[in-house]
Amino acid sequence: MEAMQKISIKPGPPVEGNDFYGRESELKYAWQYYILNGVSVLLSAPRRIGKSSFSKKLLKMAEENGYKTLYLDLQGESTEGGFVKLFKEELQKEKWWESAKSNIGNTIISLFNSIEDFEIAGNKISINGDVWRNDTYNKIKQLIENAGDIIIVIDELTIFLNHLFKQENGREKVEFFLEWLRKFRQVSETKVRWIFCSSVGIENFASMHQLSKHLNDLKSVPIGAFSEYEAKDFISRLDVDEKVQFTEEDIQYILDKLGWHLPFFIHLLVEKINFLICVEGCQLSNSTIDEAYNRLIDEDHFNSWDERLKEYYDFEDNARKILKLCAELPTGRSREDVLANLAIRKGNIEKIESALTQSLKMLKNDGYLIEDSGKYAFRSPLLRDFWYNKYIK
Repeated sequence: MEAMQKISIKPGPPVEGNDFYGRESELKYAWQYYILNGVSVLLSAPRRIGKSSFSKKLLKMAEENGYKTLYLDLQGESTEGGFVKLFKEELQKEKWWESAKSNIGNTIISLFNSIEDFEIAGNKISINGDVWRNDTYNKIKQLIENAGDIIIVIDELTIFLNHLFKQENGREKVEFFLEWLRKFRQVSETKVRWIFCSSVGIENFASMHQLSKHLNDLKSVPIGAFSEYEAKDFISRLDVDEKVQFTEEDIQYILDKLGWHLPFFIHLLVEKINFLICVEGCQLSNSTIDEAYNRLIDEDHFNSWDERLKEYYDFEDNARKILKLCAELPTGRSREDVLANLAIRKGNIEKIESALTQSLKMLKNDGYLIEDSGKYAFRSPLLRDFWYNKYIK
């Protein structure tokens, strides 16, 4: 009997190769109905679902089918110049680049020379910004379109757009960038496909700044948490120590604790259980699983969920109030209850209701809250308990 393929315990970074698990239906659908038809996609899911891992798996499928690929992680980029330099650096890492660049000729030579010649510092370019922007982005567009069949992932798009938006003439820069990307997708029978994803909701950013028109041609590929069956199988495959032998009852108890079966949350809890047994000499039991859970909610694994609320701009204060209200009651609160609490301070009730609608939509899109039977509650008990410990306890 063939041994079960083990999965490394890696909470946090994108997973590849044998550590990628599941998502077969979503991958097949995205590949068959979108990628093969020349359609660009938006990976639509809350943070920590595994969008980056999913996008890298799609790139692997593309390479196996003869496509050129390019992966651009904009996490650390905050300027237009930074994006262009990253594009150059990542392009030169690709195996297909050496053979392709001879066919692209003067376009790439001109582009790379312009990158070397123009001094880029901070948020400002030392020449006329509009001239540089139009010339450089047009050259990149020519280069990409001349490369043949290519699939490009842009990861952490919203983080990059947020940085641009905060700069001088930020809205102009963001609109230019989004429209530049859109022009690729408007070409009939284009050979360029794009996959967009980000740990901060793209839909929220676009809606908040009235920029949805630049993205409305993208096809959304929803990615959810694991089903209970998938989550059980996933835990059974994790590469824990030989001292850690999960029974079916142990696995069920873990899943009941988590509620929302995100791979990231499963990784975190199983890693903590593994540590308690291997390092501190605990025995596998419900009490040990409880201890692992309680330690997690006292650590900093979920601080990013707190910090990312700053990207809600004018809606941050409302979002924080809503989350605090929902953390107080595990069963959740009705919209009317939340509205009553927000309206305690006198104000324009129509504006309060409008802000509440937008805030709830954003919190649901980003995976903080779920609406069920007329009530809003934390989607993840783990995240709710973290919030309760930090802001209420």
